[in-house]
Amino acid sequence: MNKIKKKYFNRKTLKVNEKNDIESIIELFQKFGKKYHIITTTLDPNIQYQTKDTKITQTYTKTILEKNMTNMIKQLENRGKIRIIIIDNLDHENEEVNRKIRQLDKIKNVKTYKIKEKDTFKALDDIIRRV
Repeated sequence: MNKIKKKYFNRKTLKVNEKNDIESIIELFQKFGKKYHIITTTLDPNIQYQTKDTKITQTYTKTILEKNMTNMIKQLENRGKIRIIIIDNLDHENEEVNRKIRQLDKIKNVKTYKIKEKDTFKALDDIIRRV
């Protein structure tokens, strides 16, 4: 077995979309470089990360508030396993956002995680470990 294969043999592979901004890719390598085998590659539109067959994306609560749910549900239904990290950037709780998140959770291939902005890498690490 060559050195590269041996180095990453027991690590999970995390694919990062090459269209992410360079600072986030560098930060990801700094946070998870020793823990996971990280590869930059072209992924589906609006997908930031992928591990095995699970696609991971991030969005903000303000974005969900503004989006049309029927279009969003149609886009998500036929994409395989998707995990959505929802970063809470609203000043107060909004029932409309909570209702939309519950609708997203009802889709069989989608699971959502609502977090604070400082917990982004912790949530991403948790998702990767569970896959």
